[in-house]
Amino acid sequence: MLVNRALANVTTSFLWFALTFWVYLETRSVLATGVIGGAYMLFVAFFSILFGTIVDRHRKHHVMVLASVVTLVSFSVAGALYLVFPEAALLDLGGPWFWLICGIILFGAVVENMRNIALSTVVTLLVPEERHANANGLVGTVQGLAFIVTSVFSGLAVGLLGMGWTLLIAIGLTALALGHLLLLRIPEEQPRAEGGGAPTIDLRGSIRAIRAAPGLFALIIFSTFNNLIGGVYMALMDPYGLELFPVEVWGLVLGITATGFLIGGSSSRSSGWAATPSGRCSSWSSSWACSARCSLSATGGGCTRAASGCT
Repeated sequence: MLVNRALANVTTSFLWFALTFWVYLETRSVLATGVIGGAYMLFVAFFSILFGTIVDRHRKHHVMVLASVVTLVSFSVAGALYLVFPEAALLDLGGPWFWLICGIILFGAVVENMRNIALSTVVTLLVPEERHANANGLVGTVQGLAFIVTSVFSGLAVGLLGMGWTLLIAIGLTALALGHLLLLRIPEEQPRAEGGGAPTIDLRGSIRAIRAAPGLFALIIFSTFNNLIGGVYMALMDPYGLELFPVEVWGLVLGITATGFLIGGSSSRSSGWAATPSGRCSSWSSSWACSARCSLSATGGGCTRAASGCT
């Protein structure tokens, strides 16, 4: 399951990073990249409760297969659009095709989060309770590795191959991950059906679950501010980094910054920090601080050069 998660995460993030790089390099519009990134975070926040409800009411394996199929179809449609329309039309910010292809890729990337939610719950099915903290840390380590691979290869793909080949690679890897997932089996029972016509978006049930878990509300608040800082940071950093470096080098820089996630995940896996919300907060804080410091250090020389060149 970890191998499958790594492959799926690499594929989805690979195309999303590549789209951001491609849009900025071709349009030089910070607004366009900001809207793309902001829309992604907004839709993830909006649909997370719905995705969680779907995961609770259906077999986890079925949910992961459904999410993978939707993502594969979305990426395939985006690839077809890229083949049918000239690149100039797709990059026209005032035309419909730019927003359509970005929206389709966005949809596929957002739906993939339902797979991640389902896979997170699979830890409780496959791993004994006393080993949950270590398993969660291992999942975080895999996510960090996927981020490193994604960043580096997205920059290389866009810089050396172009967006067309990048789409083709993403479609092929998504199909490979789906095929591998179909061969896996998860020992799980059919979730019990709730009587009384439960709502599609069970907001009250989510609130009850948050209240029942000590420290979970504080963890959500922490994640909210963490994502806010990260969203602002990345929205500004990508255009700036692409002005300082070739896209291939900028992908490598982002890969270096992802080592913070590896440190946090490895610490959780070896020490069991992920057993408590406060431990997870400490791990994530250390990861984010390390990532931010690495990125600022990597671009520091460029900042100095840019400042010295101003008159």
